[in-house]
Amino acid sequence: MGKSGFMPLHAAGLILIVAVIAGASWMTQGILDGGQEEMKIEPALIERMVGGDEEIPVIAIFQEGALPVLDGLRVDRPFHLIDGAAITASPEEIRELAQRQDIKRVYLDGIVHVAAPFGQGDGKSRLVCPSIAVNADRLWAEGLDGSGVIVAVIDSGIDKNHPDLTGKVVGEVNFVKGEETTRDLLGHGTLCAGIIAGSGAASGGKYRGVAPGATLLNVRVIDSTGNGKPSDIIAGIEWALDNGADVLSLSLGGTSLGETNPPVTMAADNAMDSGVIVCVSAGNNG
Repeated sequence: MGKSGFMPLHAAGLILIVAVIAGASWMTQGILDGGQEEMKIEPALIERMVGGDEEIPVIAIFQEGALPVLDGLRVDRPFHLIDGAAITASPEEIRELAQRQDIKRVYLDGIVHVAAPFGQGDGKSRLVCPSIAVNADRLWAEGLDGSGVIVAVIDSGIDKNHPDLTGKVVGEVNFVKGEETTRDLLGHGTLCAGIIAGSGAASGGKYRGVAPGATLLNVRVIDSTGNGKPSDIIAGIEWALDNGADVLSLSLGGTSLGETNPPVTMAADNAMDSGVIVCVSAGNNG
């Protein structure tokens, strides 16, 4: 099939649900007077702005083609995959941003988390081999094993010393502040990496990954507690594209990516438009 036809990873059921953890009433009393600035600030962020003056991490989306001057603001990270930047700002600065003509919308840079496999902790867990479940051996017999394909695992890191993953990681980066390592301190990213490209060495070949010929990029955006930030995910997507990824694996948790986290959705859409395959979650919670 070639790189563009790399289907085993889709079939593996590597899944993603990404969301900002927040729930807010749209009409929040006392924070805004209504009008244009309110329409530009997402409800979750309005809720966060109520009753305080502490600085809040946000993602500002620019009007198409605009290059806003952000002097005086704490710009944590500009993006090149989407028209926007990660900023830390006070409620008053956020209101001022929303009043600007070159700013399209402002979102809370909240929390995302990894999605635990269905059944974990409920007494119903059982070992499942994804490559067997999707009959990957039929593709292997045709010479389709992911060879030549680079998969970016945007997750909690990868244990590249695991027997199944020895020699698989060809690039790595960490975006988690306060944990300056690319090691997997949680285990979730290593699990996903094994499902994708594990050699099966630790099990005598039984639990081989769906695409054992693929190589991996370790893009660490989730911390040791299982949480991360949308801005780090966007940065991880950008880094993966800049470093030759053919496929992006995002197996994170929450609700629907498209409904609740438009900046990450924009980044994923733009990544697809650039020619990579983006594999996202559809139902780890059953």
